[in-house]
Amino acid sequence: MKWKNCISAFVILTSAISVQSPSSSPVSAAGTIAGPVISEVAWMGTTIDANDEWVELYNPTNEVIELDGWTLKASDGTPTVQLSGSISPGDTYLLERTNDYTVPGITADQIYTGALSNTGEILELIDGANQTIDTISSWYAGDSASRATMERISPSGSGDDPQNWQTATVNYDAGFGTPGTVSGTSNGQPEQLNNISNEAGAINVYFNKSALTQFATPGNSANYNVNLENRLINRINEATESIDIATYEINLPNVVNALIEKAAAGVTVRMIADAKPLSDAEHDARYELMKLYLEKLTRGKDGAVNTADDVHIFSDSIIFAVEDSTKRSQYNLPQSGYQDFTLRTVSVGSGSQTGHMLVDGESKDTNAYYSPDDQMHNKYLIIDGKWVFTGSWNFTTTGLYGTDENRESGILDGNSNHSIELHSTELSSIYKTEFDEMWGSTDLQPNPEVSNFGSRKTDNTPHQVTVGGKVIEVYFSPGDNAVPKMNETIETSADQSAYFSIFAWSDQALVDTLKVKWEGSPQDMEGTLTGFDIKGVFDDSFWNMWWSASVDMTGRTASQTSTNNPNTRWNNPAPVYMDKESRKLHHKYFIIDADTSSDPLVITGSTNWSTNGNDVNDENALWIHDLSITNQFKQEFMARYEQAGGAIQ
Repeated sequence: MKWKNCISAFVILTSAISVQSPSSSPVSAAGTIAGPVISEVAWMGTTIDANDEWVELYNPTNEVIELDGWTLKASDGTPTVQLSGSISPGDTYLLERTNDYTVPGITADQIYTGALSNTGEILELIDGANQTIDTISSWYAGDSASRATMERISPSGSGDDPQNWQTATVNYDAGFGTPGTVSGTSNGQPEQLNNISNEAGAINVYFNKSALTQFATPGNSANYNVNLENRLINRINEATESIDIATYEINLPNVVNALIEKAAAGVTVRMIADAKPLSDAEHDARYELMKLYLEKLTRGKDGAVNTADDVHIFSDSIIFAVEDSTKRSQYNLPQSGYQDFTLRTVSVGSGSQTGHMLVDGESKDTNAYYSPDDQMHNKYLIIDGKWVFTGSWNFTTTGLYGTDENRESGILDGNSNHSIELHSTELSSIYKTEFDEMWGSTDLQPNPEVSNFGSRKTDNTPHQVTVGGKVIEVYFSPGDNAVPKMNETIETSADQSAYFSIFAWSDQALVDTLKVKWEGSPQDMEGTLTGFDIKGVFDDSFWNMWWSASVDMTGRTASQTSTNNPNTRWNNPAPVYMDKESRKLHHKYFIIDADTSSDPLVITGSTNWSTNGNDVNDENALWIHDLSITNQFKQEFMARYEQAGGAIQ
């Protein structure tokens, strides 16, 4: 099995995201993926023997699925297989015909008898309650001459959609196919979901790139090569009451569609989106794309504004609808539908703008809005007041796939990122307080006059909770001084080591604290090694910027300085490296005293270690005091570090 687009929302990838799920998709009435699907069929047998047929199932849910009482059967009664055992989240279940030699080198989960017809079969997967979970009515792909299997493209797309199947092109020992492979994810490497729990108090960490599990403590292998979109959509699909989402950017059609489906099912969906400044070449194209998707969300499943199925959206400044008819047509929006929104002329910062208001924002006066130069840089969701989903990953194509073509092929060649989800009503309540402060109210309708973003926010939440017996600290920016708190933590609590992976770092106090840890002196070109272990990877975008911590830490002379960024060079250059990722290194995490008894800790979230990250942008950051979680981050860090050129032991 090699997904082309892994877990989609409810339909195959398409710009027409308001299309409903086909009835044979594995989706329950509440919109949640109900269970395993038929993922690959070798109806033609193998190059060894045409009778060596096999079928593979895949579990795209977050739950272990017990298969006792389930049946896989063909319409003519042959084969009819009474299933047994279980499938873990993100895992496969291989059924081999006749014996375990059918697929060389891979142990079958179950042996069955009965031949598949080469001219086509109706296959049904039926659960223990006699509910049909998945159906295939024909062989939509595969090739008998080359013995190439029929592979499903999207597990949540219909089994009866011919476009949701492809003929395998990956060679294995007996033809073309991917038996036993979870998903084609990071550069063709299989997804590894090793530690997932849905219990109260669970903390699940997902990395979209590789990890080095030789650094794992027993039973603690990290989740890596993970399609973060799948994990997010699974959580969205499980919502029954409410979803609050604060997102810097969003342009993944399947995530958008999942939110639309949930709103249509009666789940309250509130979204805070970041407005972008005008005439910013870096953001203009992505911002326009996001606005097209925001309009889809605002219209809901029925395509009409101001109806019960709408997603409710608010921003840090006003957002106007896209009026370009070609682009509206491309995204299946009504040609003149922007006129469904109120035409307004308002002041934004020191200028004036006119347009059809798609999304209202924090208002500083009547018809007046703050300039959107500052960023609402969060990327978190609160689901049913139970789960918090956050991390470094923006919900975008570049953030995970890199390109639209990669997204359509399920190739994770985007920025290096991670997501973390925590099952805690107490932590969810803290995040909701922060969300409501920006929203301006606690209910469905935002209040622009009461709303506060950026420096207008207050420090109004608790900063420590316990999640599953683990101490968690949480800080929001601005107001909570997350970066100074990070500096204080390292100064007082880091005893043996500090490893980090960072996109942008300009905070000088944090650099100087680490210099003292590393070589005992805060002074330029002074110090002797103390034995404290430092390792780090910087995104290459900022490696040579004069203000970057990378310049000081490697003992280089900066091209300029400032009061806030003196060039305090390290006398003993630290083993820190410019990344060699295929795209951006977008992480923002510190790992403190990993694999020790000295309060192992990981600091992570959306916050870059800069003045903007602490004093200007809306951000969130977590301190997770736990040996196992810290060790999982270390596994991912060591992969980034080795790839960047660092020596590992």
